[in-house]
Amino acid sequence: MGLSDSVGGAWRDAVNASCGAIATLGAAGGEPRAVARFGSLTCADLGVGHSWGVQAACGVTPEPADLAAAVEWLRRRAAGGGWEVSVPRSQVAHSIWGSLTDVGRKPVYAIGPDTALFMARDLPPGLTLTTTPTRDEVVAGYGGWMDDLPLAQRLVTPTDLTQAQRRFVCGRVDGRVIGCAFVWWSGRTAYLSGIGVLAGDCGLGYGWALTAEAARVAVIDAPSGRPDVVWMYATDEGAALYSRMGFERIDVHVSLSDPDR
Repeated sequence: MGLSDSVGGAWRDAVNASCGAIATLGAAGGEPRAVARFGSLTCADLGVGHSWGVQAACGVTPEPADLAAAVEWLRRRAAGGGWEVSVPRSQVAHSIWGSLTDVGRKPVYAIGPDTALFMARDLPPGLTLTTTPTRDEVVAGYGGWMDDLPLAQRLVTPTDLTQAQRRFVCGRVDGRVIGCAFVWWSGRTAYLSGIGVLAGDCGLGYGWALTAEAARVAVIDAPSGRPDVVWMYATDEGAALYSRMGFERIDVHVSLSDPDR
């Protein structure tokens, strides 16, 4: 059974309203990171030298002057590299985005809090999960499945692990970190990200277990009360797993940038 229009619409509205705050959480931790706000646009520089690392999020159509200021900030922070503005698909046809180019699409998947709490979470043999990992464990899991430990070192700072609005889940098998998942809270939403399992450990149920535990944490440990929706971005490959877990596709966010980037 699919979502009702009222539930799906309410979830989309909540997610779109939270995107700016999520971007801010991602850029916490000090230099070289930075955050700027221009009206309804929130800009964040994660300090990692990737196009997705200099980004803006906007849940509603901005004023032209605010968009111009945000784009100037993004271009300056990118220093000749790439940058992106993420907007809901429903916005893309608006003329204000006409000077920018579609450079990617991110399907949004969501579940309600009850589904998050009660989805199956039987652990595969030998797997243990921790919701209070060390930074070294998070970096090992994140950098391991990305196959880029230096990038994980830059993205996960000691400050990240002390923020009330962020939590981390790591999995171990025989004492070895095999993957991780992140939980970020904003408003009445909980955002799941960083979910992955090392290449040699895929297909054993670890991804399901990490996602299910992160979804549970998203509800029971929320610092500002039970969230209305738990959501994530999912690739087509990941969506196959998440759909079996009860996540439903509620929107698509479009990444826009310079046409000649």
